[in-house]
Amino acid sequence: MSDLSYKLAELRPALRPVAESAAWVASFLVANAISQEPVYFLILLLVLGSDVLDTSDKSKGLFRDFIAGSVTAVVSLTFNDQLGLTVGALVAITAVGRLLQKLA
Repeated sequence: MSDLSYKLAELRPALRPVAESAAWVASFLVANAISQEPVYFLILLLVLGSDVLDTSDKSKGLFRDFIAGSVTAVVSLTFNDQLGLTVGALVAITAVGRLLQKLA
């Protein structure tokens, strides 16, 4: 393996959370720009599904899903958006349930 490969392997764990956060922000901005809020909800549900089906012991993705679902639900409650409240609560509850299942 080359020296560059070793450096990239060392940077990978640090860059992944940054890339995931940037992807969340970008998807939210794109969904708002094209006035398609359901696209954001679809992405939220797809990422949750991916994290629920993940068989590894890591739970960072589920914690991220819990935070994203909770924030979505609170913001939707503020704006009286029933779809957002439902999707956000569903994502948050599912992520917590799966987290508790992994910890047991």
